[in-house]
Amino acid sequence: MPNDMDSLLDTRSLMVLREIEATGSVTAAARALHISVAAASQRLSRLSERLGVDLTAADGRGIRLTATGRQLAFRAVQVCRQLELAEREVRDEMARPKLPVVTVATFATVAEQLIPQVIDRLGPDAGFLVSIAELPADLAIPAVISGTYDIAVVRTFEPGSFAEPASTIAKVIANEPLDLVARPQVEGQTVTLDSLADAPWISGPVNSTLADAIEHTCRTVGGFTPNVVHRVADAAVIISLADRGLGVGFLPRLATRSAPEHLVHETQGSVARSIIAVCLPESLDHPPVKKFWEALDRALMRVVS
Repeated sequence: MPNDMDSLLDTRSLMVLREIEATGSVTAAARALHISVAAASQRLSRLSERLGVDLTAADGRGIRLTATGRQLAFRAVQVCRQLELAEREVRDEMARPKLPVVTVATFATVAEQLIPQVIDRLGPDAGFLVSIAELPADLAIPAVISGTYDIAVVRTFEPGSFAEPASTIAKVIANEPLDLVARPQVEGQTVTLDSLADAPWISGPVNSTLADAIEHTCRTVGGFTPNVVHRVADAAVIISLADRGLGVGFLPRLATRSAPEHLVHETQGSVARSIIAVCLPESLDHPPVKKFWEALDRALMRVVS
């Protein structure tokens, strides 16, 4: 008997065993498999020899399966069915037309809140797939220039300082205001920035553009320097802290879409975050990229307005 258990069973022998169980004879099994009776008998004998057990026994002028043979035949039916299913799936996959893929590098808020909506709006008949990668702007834009990604969607709180990279097309898709995130002291109360001068504040990490924008808005619009107690970059954490009354802060409007309505308050004069799309000019010659580029543009204008 071979030592390698993987060599004991082979699908062709199992198919013979399955057909003997189904048809009752080696001759009928061979006919069903479109092989000779000699080939069917040889496969059956080889399988029995490898396993070291009798799979058939004489039955008058024919044969019948032994108890072990019937048990193995039962398993053979299951194995062959799964193999046939796998083969069908592979054939179907090979026959399915391969859709082009539009690759997008962006930041978390757009990846979570916006791009899935764009994909849904394009619908199942868009004719292409979309692949998203979360990357910071200093990696996303070089990835577009190198051709690794088709489109980058980046952000800046200083749109005037954004220099369009050489060889690319860049456009401001939307100017997204910062909205105040604070729990009202009284239900239904309007929360204003100047009423929060003494509140504990949630700002971004030190020297981050979010922190600079929040603290600049407090000074120029509210007339005070915020007492920063928490420094957080994650919008979900900022919303959670504010909802528990542990601090107040600002978030770009797109990031407040998941916040409870009573927490979000528009503030006139707050710093706006610009959302900018970047791609190579030649990428727009590719219809799927152009279609997604235009759909992204329209969707952002609706979301942040």
